[in-house]
Amino acid sequence: MAEPDPPERQSRRKWLVVTASAALVVGAIALVVWTTAPEPPVRVVYQVSGTAERATVTYSTFRGGETRREELTALPWRMELLATGEPDHGVLTVTIGPDGGDVACEVRVAEVVRRSATAKGPHTSALCGF
Repeated sequence: MAEPDPPERQSRRKWLVVTASAALVVGAIALVVWTTAPEPPVRVVYQVSGTAERATVTYSTFRGGETRREELTALPWRMELLATGEPDHGVLTVTIGPDGGDVACEVRVAEVVRRSATAKGPHTSALCGF
């Protein structure tokens, strides 16, 4: 018949089980926090410049696929938005009014130019989608 483990060995085993359990709990909590942490906001900057007296801009707001449209009567125009995490696509379209002129558009995401374009003449568009 086997002899029972001495009290020292039983105590070591108990601490080993307690330590391993604590490590598993801490690891599980760290995993949950890491996977559920929100992505940091990313700054998106839209810019339009040019000589057109009238233009229409349409741009992504990064809120559930929503776009917004604005009628411009003066350039330059600039809009800064915060997107949750780095967006993989968006739209900035500038359409020149009936009086003509020229426009240039640019989209920056996290300080990096993602797209730029130009247009010239009445009713033409510069497309800065990315």
